[in-house]
Amino acid sequence: MEEIYSQQPYNPKYWVEGIIHHNRPATAASIDSVKITIDDVASKGWNGVLFWGASRANDKMQYYYKSPFLEKQSWATFENDALAPVVEAAHKKALLVMMNFEGVNPYHWTQNKWTTSTIKSAAEDIASTGVDAVFEECFEVKPEVFTSLARTLKSKNVEYISGTDPMLLRESNFASLWPETAVINIYNYYLKRDKIYNVATLAQHGSLGLGWAKFWNKPTSLISPINRNWGIAGDYSPAVINYLCMIRALQFRMDNFIIFGGYKKFDPIQNRKWINEYVQKQEKDRPLMNIVVLLKKGANTSGNEMGEPGWNRLFNSGDAITSGAFNAGYNIIVSDKVVPADAYWIYADGGAKDSLPADVVKLFSNENPIFIQAGTALPSGASVHHSWKTALEKCGIDASKNFQYAPGVDAPAEMSTPVDQEYEIPYTGYYNGKYLRFTGSDIQRGKDLRAGTIIPKEAINGKIYCEPNRTYGRGPFLAGKNNKYVVTATCLNWEVAYPISHLLSGAGVNPSSNVWGIAGKNVTAMLAIETTELEIVLPGVKDGSRMKVVVWDNQRTKKSEEVITYRAPYKRVLKEYDFITINVLN
Repeated sequence: MEEIYSQQPYNPKYWVEGIIHHNRPATAASIDSVKITIDDVASKGWNGVLFWGASRANDKMQYYYKSPFLEKQSWATFENDALAPVVEAAHKKALLVMMNFEGVNPYHWTQNKWTTSTIKSAAEDIASTGVDAVFEECFEVKPEVFTSLARTLKSKNVEYISGTDPMLLRESNFASLWPETAVINIYNYYLKRDKIYNVATLAQHGSLGLGWAKFWNKPTSLISPINRNWGIAGDYSPAVINYLCMIRALQFRMDNFIIFGGYKKFDPIQNRKWINEYVQKQEKDRPLMNIVVLLKKGANTSGNEMGEPGWNRLFNSGDAITSGAFNAGYNIIVSDKVVPADAYWIYADGGAKDSLPADVVKLFSNENPIFIQAGTALPSGASVHHSWKTALEKCGIDASKNFQYAPGVDAPAEMSTPVDQEYEIPYTGYYNGKYLRFTGSDIQRGKDLRAGTIIPKEAINGKIYCEPNRTYGRGPFLAGKNNKYVVTATCLNWEVAYPISHLLSGAGVNPSSNVWGIAGKNVTAMLAIETTELEIVLPGVKDGSRMKVVVWDNQRTKKSEEVITYRAPYKRVLKEYDFITINVLN
């Protein structure tokens, strides 16, 4: 399998936000202050700075750079050219400058004047300032404006970075619009699994977006804040963001780390050195899982609060799928077609009229592990398409028999309890005797997504790997044959990462261990999301192997460092935001 990560030396860029005062007039004193600040930024090892380019006031746009086009617009007010001294000083120090344009995005600025024409002219003027990149968010609510902005900046050799909240992955326009950008960015915060809103997990879900970036051959970036509480308390964020950078480096070789408020509390030189210590030790022969998304793409669905149903269910399965792969020693790539890989996860529309592409069906005749899941019912019955019948047959399932779809509260009526609980997808299942929550829920939207297909036992000639107990719910959650597995739930809770990783490599993190990260036969790095006991079987590591284990706490103080002899499973009690690295010694 061809590696998806470059073997070139790993040297990511570090950007700092919050050091430049955009509303300060360009006087001799302020220009001198900018030079002093930029000199200090360069000496601290940063590669670039962010500049707030525009803000809004009712129906007026206020901007802080030279723009001949905006000077002629009645809806735009020139405040000052605070940008020019920043660009000049930064470039003299070989620092990059990124303009933050999110202040006038069409979602928050409802009185905006953006059209394909006006944004094109504005973007041309931005490019003429000499900035190296433009960052924005929420422009996707006007897809035609988004595309015009992206293409104009590309034509001017300015990198366009859209501030992607991982929740946008629930909408079908993501896969249509984001390839237009230069860099795929993911906001990387909100770590708490199964919590609502301001502490809900986003970092884990964002792995899907970064997996798309690998397919699109796009550089990647993350944004994490130190100077505000976006799901990580300020007392902990300086340490935790260091840990997030390490995890993303090992998972995706992250190209850009954008640290909000990091000037005084984040050390890019130290972070780069620390990360490279582990990146260089990480195994170079990691297998690859291809997540193939067979859902309809669109370009103008953004703004639909609940998102597109199939994409929303995939989004809410994302943590389980990607964590399952990473904990099994795999890398991931997400695509809308089959690419060469060592294992596959097929996420299809499903439904009575659905069919699978020929190259997907062909995969089921190979030896590679394959999981197949659908956003609605798994097709069945006399009229089932031959593509689905063939694929399910390879999973040990006779699709010519009738299956029952259990919509649960995901049905349009949103009943609190189904009339007949014989056909309800339950909350929990058992895999290898381990208890886990199997179907997922939309934590950010507070919506229960317990839905899926009940396959009768007479239709199963393979093995049932995971099913509820006999007192509640019907049908297997996970069944398969010869490394081909069918997943009956439309949406997965993060704990299902365990059966995924175990079926892929015999390894994985116990479902009761609330940690997030990446495992491997050389290097493992895990962040404790809450106080928990880590119980892990390391992929490809034999009992008796010597390994170096280091644990840091939520203040980035090293709690312990020891060399031990590995016996599976490895267990360690971790407190909230403890970070553990395991380096297997050769």
